Amino acid sequence: MSSTTTTQSSFPTELIEEILDHVDCLPVKDIQSLLSHSSAGYKGGRVATLASCSLVSRAWHPRSRFHLFKSVNVTPENYASFFSLLATPGCTFLHSVHELFLSDEYRAGTIYSGCTDPEGDDYWLHKVLPDLAFSMFANIERLIIHAARFDYMSEEGFAQMLIYLSGPTTITHLALRYCVFPTQNHLIQALSSVKSLESVYLMCPTLRIIPEGEDLTRSPIPALSPSLSSLMINIDSAMNIVWMARLISIVGASLKHLSTALWARMVTWDKCMDEFYDALSFDCHPNLETIAFDYLSTSKPDGRKKTRHVPAILRKITSSSIRQIILTLSDTRSGLEDPEDLDSVDWAAISEVLSEKNYSDLESISVLRVDYHLLDKAMRIIANRMKGSLVKNPSLGVEVWYQREAVTFPLFGW
Repeated sequence: MSSTTTTQSSFPTELIEEILDHVDCLPVKDIQSLLSHSSAGYKGGRVATLASCSLVSRAWHPRSRFHLFKSVNVTPENYASFFSLLATPGCTFLHSVHELFLSDEYRAGTIYSGCTDPEGDDYWLHKVLPDLAFSMFANIERLIIHAARFDYMSEEGFAQMLIYLSGPTTITHLALRYCVFPTQNHLIQALSSVKSLESVYLMCPTLRIIPEGEDLTRSPIPALSPSLSSLMINIDSAMNIVWMARLISIVGASLKHLSTALWARMVTWDKCMDEFYDALSFDCHPNLETIAFDYLSTSKPDGRKKTRHVPAILRKITSSSIRQIILTLSDTRSGLEDPEDLDSVDWAAISEVLSEKNYSDLESISVLRVDYHLLDKAMRIIANRMKGSLVKNPSLGVEVWYQREAVTFPLFGW
């Protein structure tokens, strides 16, 4: 892996590359059938099979490196060996990394849940990030950071990390999942340091210090990338409702696609929704084309209550730029299986809002995570309950999907 020399293969290079490309595209069931065990999962099986192809061909081809290392996952279990490998002079795979996943350990009973926090020595990412030169990954496009404790970094270390983040001009997608920041300003600085951003995914971030009042930050807000067009936010805590709603506004006029997920397990749901609605503003987003409501609860008996923010937020949008609305009707791993659960959404209220003049150019409503056997029936039910807006806007289409990613990935990249 660290050698710059390759052994001459007995197979033509073109044939080897075609085999590697084919193996990389195999469905999971075919990958598992090539293994002696069936529990490795898709990623593990794909990597094992591709590595076997490289060994059989007796060559360390660039195509092998691309497929094997285009997505790299660094965890608490392997980070020490990974970084020692980076220091090897003959390391040959760095240019093949397109997606880098840096994951610390998500610990129950810490600040995430408001409980006593363990010592910083139990984590590793905050120690490594200040010294990680992302520019060594010349083709990196996607950076995912999971459960990083930025609040354990010194101010000097955090500033050094920002310098390294601003180095590559190839990072277009940044996901921060379950990360802890000292303040909101630190989070904004991290986002603004990546100059080529197109898409950001903020999944349940936590702050040590929650901002108070109307001010987003105590210091001037750094400008985000003008190419940032997609934003996904997941909020799972009542204390994060207001500041994350206000955070949306800093993206500015470049925002075209917005997805929000509000987890229904929040106890003070009505109060949270009122605060979220009051803090949310679309005045800075005249070019917003897509708004998505992710993980909508369909649980009985209060499903309607926990989706009431959908028509309310749609009513708050006054621009005429919206072209697509996306609703994901499940807050669980399984899709919607009972057509009666469609009543969890107030389709009549949504239809009334969409009959307003500013939605006259709306092109589609996409409803996701509906079971395969219910697709046609669900479409008929939704179309019937929204017939008012459909009659007023004949070009408006209703789409019902099982696969969430088929609709969201092209827009958000996640």
